[in-house]
Amino acid sequence: GKAESSPGRVSKTPSVKMALALANRPALRASAVARRPARRTVVTKAALDPALVISGSTAAFLAVGRFVFLPYQRREANFDASVGPKTTGSTYFDDLQKTSTVFGTNDPAGFNIIDVFGWGALGHAVGFAVLAINSLQA
Repeated sequence: GKAESSPGRVSKTPSVKMALALANRPALRASAVARRPARRTVVTKAALDPALVISGSTAAFLAVGRFVFLPYQRREANFDASVGPKTTGSTYFDDLQKTSTVFGTNDPAGFNIIDVFGWGALGHAVGFAVLAINSLQA
């Protein structure tokens, strides 16, 4: 049967007895402490602030898309609309422009939400590429 223990006293299993015996031996405690390497604090430092890089890159690409490439982009779109086939007096591109009220804008040049998404995505991609290249050098 089971070994009886007196009330208020916990019976010790063999593994608990061995752990207590090893913990009470000064020679083992000293050698375990001596083998353990000293703890040191590791501080992670980034060469560039990721929020600033992504924001700056996105802002730069939005500005370039709005002020540099938008006139060229609209000129090409108007050229394509005038060249397309006409079956009912209007091109397919003209019909798309009439029915799309979602892409309306108050910008005088016509910079709409699709342009913002496109140029913003390019800005993010370039920003992450800058961070990735910078992390290779650090």
